[in-house]
This record gives sequence, C-alpha cells and structure tokens, in this order.
Amino acid sequence: MMNKNGQVLLFGVMLAAYVLITAILFIDPLVDIFSDVRGTDKLDCTNSSISTGQRLTCLQVDILLPVFIWTVITAGFGALFFKAKRTIA
Repeated sequence: MMNKNGQVLLFGVMLAAYVLITAILFIDPLVDIFSDVRGTDKLDCTNSSISTGQRLTCLQVDILLPVFIWTVITAGFGALFFKAKRTIA
C-alpha cells in the first residue's frame, strides 16, 4: 500500500502520460488543417508574389505545430514536477 505522496506522484505521472498521448493524437488533424490553410485556395503560401502580411501568416501557421507540441510537453512536465515538489516538501 502506497502512502499519499506516492499516490499523488503516480497520479501525476499517469496524467502527464495521458496529456502526452492526447497531444500526439491531435497532431494528425492539426497537420491536415495547416496543410489546408496553406493551400492554393486559402493563403497560397507557395506563391512567390504574395504580400508580406501573407508571408508572415504562412510563417505563423508553420510554427504553430511545434509550439503546440512544446506547450503540451512543458505543461505536462510542469504539472508533474509541481505536484511532486508540493508532495515532497
């Protein structure tokens, strides 16, 4: 039988794994959405004669997926270590 600190730490690990798996499942639909937005009928990011604002928007769309993944991983580890620090202290 685990004490309360061990149970909270185990719950934190399980929650972090759940968040990571959920984020991985969201990657494929996000890639489809970003590809659709970058297509020729929406932003037309492959066109060399688009405006500077459209180029910046294409850059933002390109960077959203890595930012999403980094945010989820950071939030998962932050929640895990915040709970671990709170139970240890």
